[in-house]
Parts: sequence; structure tokens; C-alpha cells
Amino acid sequence: MTPEFWAIVAVGVSLLVFGLACLQLVFRRIDRLESRTDERFNRVDARFSRLEERQSVVEKELAHLRGVLEGLREALFERARS
Repeated sequence: MTPEFWAIVAVGVSLLVFGLACLQLVFRRIDRLESRTDERFNRVDARFSRLEERQSVVEKELAHLRGVLEGLREALFERARS
């Protein structure tokens, strides 16, 4: 085996090691981005849950006010008719 052959093999091995190291860095970065994205989605989910709870409260209060207004309207129109 000639020295050129071993030089080509050494370059190939070093490129393989370099490529694997780069892939490892890329995978770590992807994992960090995934973690940050998961955290952000969890915060958004929590905000939506709070908004849904608040909307439910507002809907209940609105239904109560509608009932009160309908009762008031009926009472006023009954007085006007009498």
C-alpha cells in the first residue's frame, strides 16, 4: 500500500469524523430549539386555558344580564299595558 493510499484513507476518515461532529452539533441545536418551542407552546396553551376560563365567566355573566334585562323589559311593558 502506497503512502498516497494511506493519505487518502486518512483524509476520508478525518472528513467522516468532522462530518459526524458537525451532525452532532446540528442535532444538539435542533434539540435545544425543540425544547424552546415546547416551552413556548406550553405557555401559549396555558394562556389559552386562562382565556377560555375568562370567556366562560363572561358568557355566564352575559347570560345573567340578559335574563335581568328581559325581566326588566317585561315588567316595564306590563306596567305600560296596565
